[in-house]
Amino acid sequence: MHQNSGKERSRLLIREFEGGRHLLATLEHGAEIIGQITRVIRENDIRAGHLNVIGALDQAEIGYYDQVSHSYQGIQINEPVELASCSGNISLLAGRPYAHVHAVLSGMKGKVWAGHLTSGRIFAAELYVQELVGPDLIRSKDSITGLNLWREE
Repeated sequence: MHQNSGKERSRLLIREFEGGRHLLATLEHGAEIIGQITRVIRENDIRAGHLNVIGALDQAEIGYYDQVSHSYQGIQINEPVELASCSGNISLLAGRPYAHVHAVLSGMKGKVWAGHLTSGRIFAAELYVQELVGPDLIRSKDSITGLNLWREE
């Protein structure tokens, strides 16, 4: 069993929140999905929360994070897909509400893609947001992973 020697600092960040507003939104046909989600959370000043989306996209891009190069590699999906699962969290990045979204997309004949949802053109989609009220969750660059992770300020 590894014990914290006092020299190393635990990276575990735990914050308690209260439940806030619950929002439902129908996203616009033909619009870009991440832009639509971002618009909803920013117009409603959602600074922390959880989100789910159901629906379908005409096309999409899923990102895979290469842990060696510390960069996202895009996977283009140029066919209609169902949002078999789509969830994410909301926090602050550069002082503004930011949605971090992952998805599992299903295509014809059962083909599946999964990863960080970078973009997608909406065929039909409905968004659910659960606001969390409490301390700001702030994302900033992590020197180990290269990712924008929640940090203490």
